[in-house]
Amino acid sequence: MVIFAESVMDKIDNGKVDEVINELPDVNELPPGVPNLKKYLINNRGRVNYPEYKEKGYHIGSGAVESGHKSVIQQRLKQAGMRWNRSGGQYIATLRAKSASNQWDLVRENIAA
Repeated sequence: MVIFAESVMDKIDNGKVDEVINELPDVNELPPGVPNLKKYLINNRGRVNYPEYKEKGYHIGSGAVESGHKSVIQQRLKQAGMRWNRSGGQYIATLRAKSASNQWDLVRENIAA
């Protein structure tokens, strides 16, 4: 099963989504509870064009987002003794994101207005 999954992922990474779709079993051949990868790939064919995304410099995995969340959001909101409601946490998260994105001048302009 691991070899099959690696083969499927390798083909998708190399832009061979249609080949994967043709190799996958139809939905009526899947055991109960098994997600229908074939249907997912057919419905999201345009969203898994990984070679194009890599060429444009886009990140494919979630690591960059998770790292940003940890360094921008969690670092501030999870300090000892802190308690946040949803709106207060959202304000701080927005300010931290602007600061981390070098957009602090926009914040200052809005405060001054």
